[in-house]
Amino acid sequence: MRLSLVVAVADDGVIGDANGLPWHISEDLRRFRELTTGHVVVAGRLTHESVVARLGQPLPRRHTVVVSRRSAPAGPEVWTPGAATVAGDLDAALALAARLAADAEHPEVVVMGGAQLYAQALPQVGTVHLTRVHLEPGGDTRMPEGWLDGFTVADSRDLTTASGADVTFQTLTRG
Repeated sequence: MRLSLVVAVADDGVIGDANGLPWHISEDLRRFRELTTGHVVVAGRLTHESVVARLGQPLPRRHTVVVSRRSAPAGPEVWTPGAATVAGDLDAALALAARLAADAEHPEVVVMGGAQLYAQALPQVGTVHLTRVHLEPGGDTRMPEGWLDGFTVADSRDLTTASGADVTFQTLTRG
């Protein structure tokens, strides 16, 4: 199984605030959709719940494996049968994701957050799809210092978005 991570990080290291993104950048959301559609994605419970709150459903055309220590689903508005499956920890989630990815449109499994899941999965990740958001919005969730140690930039593209935010789309690989 190939394992990648997709994340948007501000210049101050922020990736979230109050269980959401502290910015709205259409181009980043479009890139996220392009990178994850047809894949099995792995998400923490809060990340998954924030997606469902925003979209009214789990991510379409993706099967989400939700990592949660909760033994029972939070409710039908969050745990939609067939579109999301719950696993008790990252190891169980990755094992399930690997089985699901074998039958998916794309064999790569993508970790999509949150911060605790990123930290746990990072040692196993081969590729990071990173959006560097050139803002300092502040927030309550950050990536740790040195989290990209051991990765090299394979591709990089700067962009000024329609909203005026400057971003850099990068693909980094381990080694």
